[in-house]
This record gives sequence, structure tokens and C-alpha cells, in this order.
Amino acid sequence: MTDLRKAAEQAIEAIMHGGAKEQAAAVYELRQALQEKPPVKTYCGGKPNYCTLEEREWVGLTEEDAKELYEYSATEWQFAQAIEAKLKEKNT
Repeated sequence: MTDLRKAAEQAIEAIMHGGAKEQAAAVYELRQALQEKPPVKTYCGGKPNYCTLEEREWVGLTEEDAKELYEYSATEWQFAQAIEAKLKEKNT
């Protein structure tokens, strides 16, 4: 049974049969369970793996990065490719 399902069942039970203190505790536990990130199904060698994804802050280009990429790009297409490569480098 998942933590979310367990918390939901406890909240329902507390609402139906518990006092105010039990209801408040059950609602708190349910909210905590709802905030947790669910595992994500990925595959490795054809077998499912479950993991939680990390949240990372996006890192953009600095003005210096953009100027440097622009200087070394002969065409707009090369500039766009350079930007894409630099962003991938900074965010992986």
C-alpha cells in the first residue's frame, strides 16, 4: 500500500469516527503524502526501475557566455547550435 493511499484511508477513518485532534492529524498526514513526489518508472535492460526525479534549478547563459558563443559562430544556425550545446552542458 502506498503512503498516499494509507494516509487517505486514515484521513477517511478519522473523519468518520475520530475526534477533532485525530482529524487534524490525519489531514496533516494526508497533506504530507500529497506533497511527496511519486516514483517515476524508467527502464534499464527492459526491466522497470522506480526512482524519484531530482528537481534542479535551471541554469541559463550569462551575457559573457552569449557574447563568446556569438563571436565564434559564423552563421545564425551555428549560433543556435552553440547555445543549445552550452545549455545542455550547464544543465546536465
